[in-house]
Amino acid sequence: MTVRRYAVVGGGISGLVAAYRLRQACGPDAEITVVEASSRVGGTLRTTSVGDQSLDVGAEAFIGRRPEVPALLAELGLTEQLVHPSTVRPLVFSGGRTHPLPVGTLMGIPSSAESVRELVDPSELHIIDTETERPFRWVRGSDASVADLVGTRFGNQVVSRSVDPLLGGVYSGSASSIGVRAALPTLAAALDNGAANLTEAVLTALPTPSPGPVFGGLRDGYAVLLDALVTATDARVLRETSVGEIRRESGGWFVDRVGVVDGVVLAVPAPILADLITDLAPDAS
Repeated sequence: MTVRRYAVVGGGISGLVAAYRLRQACGPDAEITVVEASSRVGGTLRTTSVGDQSLDVGAEAFIGRRPEVPALLAELGLTEQLVHPSTVRPLVFSGGRTHPLPVGTLMGIPSSAESVRELVDPSELHIIDTETERPFRWVRGSDASVADLVGTRFGNQVVSRSVDPLLGGVYSGSASSIGVRAALPTLAAALDNGAANLTEAVLTALPTPSPGPVFGGLRDGYAVLLDALVTATDARVLRETSVGEIRRESGGWFVDRVGVVDGVVLAVPAPILADLITDLAPDAS
């Protein structure tokens, strides 16, 4: 029997989940190699200890109303790790003090000035209030960083005081480094479908109010999820290893530092991805 071989380039959470799904699809005999440039897997997810408590120092929460993470935890036997903040309302630290998490927002993007009245100055509240009166143009299928879109329409204080704290907690990144389509696909869909302005798009994309918790987390931190994925995948993990070349060959794909494989998953940041596929897919890169 011919053994199928696969390579996953990138050992962040996306790469580990991809490797896990490959194992499920291809069975126990497939050879799966995960290649990670840094000394640890997990990417922006990292857990440390403070005293005798586990603490996530990257992204520390996921959107509690979506089913994907709870379903993955259940598959891996980690349901007991699932926790939700339920007794204390989430707070945002801004301007030297804490504020209640704004309501009526989409990942911190307000649906009205009232949503962020305690967080931003009166001048920016006016900008939000009058956003629907200003010309707006969005090209269907296009993208922009969350910071560019929200900053232009609602002001930079909304970005730094409302959006960034939430994006940082969920995606471990800033609004300037994350695209609208990646972070907020429902907002991008509303814009593509012809929303007249950002306010209308946010109102369209806001989820139906639910009594369930907004955020979820893991009792002992994301490290338990990363460890469980590595174990369940049973892959060879090459740390501190960078892939410099990928090319098509008659027998499959040649992956630098791995060899010839039947399939490749690229789970790396966009700039690195562009470099890797320059020759393979110049238009896409």
